[in-house]
Amino acid sequence: MNIREDRRPTLASWPKRMYDWSEVPPAFQPALTDWDAAGMLPGNITLIPRIHQYSGAPEYVTAWFGREVCIQRMAGGKLDVWRIRPGDVVQVGYSIQLIKCTVTVWLKDGGCTGFSYNKTKEDQLYPILSLLLGQPADRQPPQRHPDSPAFDRLRQESYAMYYTSLLAYRFGGEIRDHLFLRGKNRNFLYILQRRPDPECFCAVTDAGPVCIITDFYGTRVLYLPDAAPCSLRVKPLPHGTGSGLYLRTPAEGESLYFCLLPGQEEAADAFARRWFSQPGEGVSR
Repeated sequence: MNIREDRRPTLASWPKRMYDWSEVPPAFQPALTDWDAAGMLPGNITLIPRIHQYSGAPEYVTAWFGREVCIQRMAGGKLDVWRIRPGDVVQVGYSIQLIKCTVTVWLKDGGCTGFSYNKTKEDQLYPILSLLLGQPADRQPPQRHPDSPAFDRLRQESYAMYYTSLLAYRFGGEIRDHLFLRGKNRNFLYILQRRPDPECFCAVTDAGPVCIITDFYGTRVLYLPDAAPCSLRVKPLPHGTGSGLYLRTPAEGESLYFCLLPGQEEAADAFARRWFSQPGEGVSR
C-alpha cells in the first residue's frame, strides 16, 4: 500500500492562532458565529491541524470568549462541538510525551472531550488551559516556588520534580501542602538503561488537589476542583506484596496511582488523611 507523503513544512502541523475570521476553516465557523457577532477577537481562536496531512487523526479548533471555552473536533468528516462554561468541569488531565501535549476534560454531565497539540506552541493555548482550570484567561502562574524549607528539600531530593511541580500553579496560586515520593523501576531493562525512577507529587492548592506522576514515558497531571469529590488512600496492591497510593476521582473511579516503596506508607497515609476523604468519613479537605 502506498502511503501518501506529507510534503507540508513541519510548522504546518503546529497550533496556529487565527488573526482574521477568514482564516478559520469554514467547517468550524458556524459554532463560533455568535461569539464573532458579539465581538470575539480572532486571536481567541486556535487551529490545531492534523500532525500528518493524510492521516485519519482529528483536527481541532479551540476558542474562548469571556469565561467560556469552545472545543471543536473534526474526525472522519464528523464535527463534534463542546461549549464549556464555568462550573462545568469536574476534572482536567494534562500529559506530556516528548513534545506532544494532551488535555482531557471531564464534564459534570458525564461527557468527556480534549485535544492534543505540539508543546512548542503551547503559549497559544494558555488562555484555554487557564479557563478550563477555573482561572482568568490572562492569568500568569508563578514561575517559582516560594522560599521555604519544604521546597528547599524538594529541590534537593529531585531537581526535576521541583520544576515539574510548578504545573500545580496553573490551577492555584498557593500550594498549602504537598507529598513527594520517588519510586523504583523494577524492570531489569530499565535498570540497565539507567532510565529515571518514577516520581509522584501530590499537592493541595487553594483551588483543589493536583497529582503529578513522572516516569520514563512522560508526565501526567490531574487537576481536581475543590467541588469534585475524590479520595486518596494507601492500601495493599491487588497482586504481589507492598502497598499503593490509590486515587478515586468522579471521572475515572479508582485506579492505581503510585506503587509505594517500603517505608513510604506512613507519610503517604498521613497526607491522605489530612486532606482527603476516607471511606465512611466526610470530605476532610
